[in-house]
Amino acid sequence: MQLNAIAYYADFFLAGLAIVALAAIGIQPTLADGDLTGLVVWAVMLPAGLVAWTLAEYWVHRVLYHEVPVFRELHDRHHAEPDAFIGGPPVVMIATIFALAFLPLVFVHVQAAQAFTTGVLTGYMAYMLVHHAVHHWAPEPGSWLYGLRRHHALHHHHSEEGNFGIVTAFWDRIFGTAVMPARRRRSVA
Repeated sequence: MQLNAIAYYADFFLAGLAIVALAAIGIQPTLADGDLTGLVVWAVMLPAGLVAWTLAEYWVHRVLYHEVPVFRELHDRHHAEPDAFIGGPPVVMIATIFALAFLPLVFVHVQAAQAFTTGVLTGYMAYMLVHHAVHHWAPEPGSWLYGLRRHHALHHHHSEEGNFGIVTAFWDRIFGTAVMPARRRRSVA
C-alpha cells in the first residue's frame, strides 16, 4: 500500500522504542541484582533473535512477497516504484514479531522472551534501515552498504529471481538463490 511519510517512518520509531523498552525492562534488573544467569540469557538469546530475523526476512521476501498473490501484488508495486513509500500498515510487523517471538517464549522464560524479541526487532530495524538506504542513499563504492545495494539491485533488475536477503546475502548462498552480476558469472564459469 502507498504510505505517507509519517506511516512509512512510524515503524522505524516504534521498533526503536520497543527495542529500548525491552532491553531496559529486561537487562536493568539483571544488572541491579548482579545476576550472571540473566546476562548469559541475553548474550545467547539476543543474537539468536538476530539470526532468526535474517531467516524470517529471507523467507518472507522469497515466499510471501514472491508467491502469495496479495503480497506479491504489493511487492510488484515496490519493484515498479522502488523509491515510493510502499509497505504494510504501521505496527503490523511489530505486532507480528511480538506474537511470534515474544508470546511463545514468555511462558518459558521472561528474559529469554525479552532478549530474543529484542534481537528480532533489532534485525527488523536493520532491515528497514538497509532497505531504505539501498533505495534512497548513494553509499560509497566499496562500502558494506554499497555491496548490499548492488546485491539488492540485482534482485530488482535481474531476469533470474534471487537475492532475497536484504541485510545479509547469507541465506541466498545457503539456499542457492544468490544472483551474481554477469561479469562475475563469466569469470566464475
